Amino acid sequence: MGTAKGELRLEINPRSLSAMIDVAVVATSDVVNFHLHWLGQANLDEPAPVEGALFRFNGPELDAAQRRALHESWIVGRAFQELLRAVRQALEEAYVITTLLNKRHPVKSNSTIAEFLKPFQRKAAAMRFPELLDAVNEKLDPKLNFAKSYESLQVARNCLEHRAGIVSTIDTHGKKQFDLQIPRMKMFYVRNSEEIELARGERIDPGDERVEVEIFSKLEVRRKSIAVGERLMFTPAEFNEIAFACHFLGTELAGKLPKP
Repeated sequence: MGTAKGELRLEINPRSLSAMIDVAVVATSDVVNFHLHWLGQANLDEPAPVEGALFRFNGPELDAAQRRALHESWIVGRAFQELLRAVRQALEEAYVITTLLNKRHPVKSNSTIAEFLKPFQRKAAAMRFPELLDAVNEKLDPKLNFAKSYESLQVARNCLEHRAGIVSTIDTHGKKQFDLQIPRMKMFYVRNSEEIELARGERIDPGDERVEVEIFSKLEVRRKSIAVGERLMFTPAEFNEIAFACHFLGTELAGKLPKP
């Protein structure tokens, strides 16, 4: 940041946007992986003892399966909350950046940077997610496609947090099932014009005499349907897939920002 001839100059670091998301990606993945791993090996027949506790709270009696479901829903629901918060924060910052770029904005000589940025930040915070993404996408080429997945994950988070993961008509909007759209990274190579996804332990077979094969990646959506009354849950592998898709989104967002 600096001034010259009465102008206020701001330095923009696009990597800060991806960093916002990556902090949440690393934290949530670590927490989910750790807790779900050890939860599967824990004895959940009784509540965990607490040394030195003076009080014990009585409530509904839970068996091991119910207690495990309670822990899983709570952990994954909070992890989604943090992950989606970071995605939202990065897009709000991107909105401010794209609004400021390549256009002069009058500012009072005695204004602080915080005062100058506040109206733009307030407008971004007031937008619904689809509107916010559309506003940012207007300045990006190619566009980011994440609105449907974000809304779907928000519904999943609400279901985990408020209904212990049991899908209800609130989640399905009256339909018989909840159609979850899970963002994921697809890594693949091309064999005879067909996309062949990479799989652990499988050899790459290009189907021709090529010695080197180019690996591609793209963000896509995996769909999963859960009927009303059934329990919504994610394995650590599924959550990691979603977290990596959010990381990729942050990288794409930072890379596609227009240059001043």
